[in-house]
Amino acid sequence: MNPFKFSRQTLTPKQRYGGQVIHSERDQFGLIQVIDSPICRSLHFDTAVKQSRYFFHAPLTLAFEYQQVLEQQLWHHAQQRPLNSLLMLGVGGGSLASKLHIMFPKLQMTLVDLRQSVIDIAHDFFHLPIHPHIQTLSEDAAVFMQAPPQPYDAIIVDLFDAQGMPEVFTQPAFLQQLIHASALPGLLLINLWQSTPEPTLRVIQYMETFGNIILLPIHSSKNLILQYRPVAQ
Repeated sequence: MNPFKFSRQTLTPKQRYGGQVIHSERDQFGLIQVIDSPICRSLHFDTAVKQSRYFFHAPLTLAFEYQQVLEQQLWHHAQQRPLNSLLMLGVGGGSLASKLHIMFPKLQMTLVDLRQSVIDIAHDFFHLPIHPHIQTLSEDAAVFMQAPPQPYDAIIVDLFDAQGMPEVFTQPAFLQQLIHASALPGLLLINLWQSTPEPTLRVIQYMETFGNIILLPIHSSKNLILQYRPVAQ
């Protein structure tokens, strides 16, 4: 039993962020709400920012451009190189993981999120499959990366709090762990915020020292996807 997790509850529906609150709970990190509108369901962490979105009549549609770019990069990678294992740091509603599970049914995915509540909601409200090929872990990504159980063919990093990417995830120690956990030939994709230039620049400058990076701007938002392909040292 998680000693930090508070009881879950579905509240009497009320209006918030332009929709109806169908689920609300608090854990030690704050409020989590699931909100329905006529066309979609969204996940919120006590702000109007949508952490994930699920379209009722198009459940496999990725709502955000940055997710679509991540999907495209993985697809292109898989056409040229093996894609048997994937690590995803940061789960949200699990929309991208659900889509990848359909695209690559044999892909073994490890999904790591700090909040067990978020993982539970991804399963219960956003239809993240419960499947032997999808392993979910409630763990601090910084701790997990100190001893990852294996190298991964692809790694996706999507780690943010209300202020942006926590500093620990912008430091050389963590970034070096990501590189070491990337199999050869592999793919590392890091979601960055242009609206937080200092930590974003820190990550870019460090990864540039290893070469082989591509920056993919997201035109509909202030995201920036950093793509890195590990090479033999």
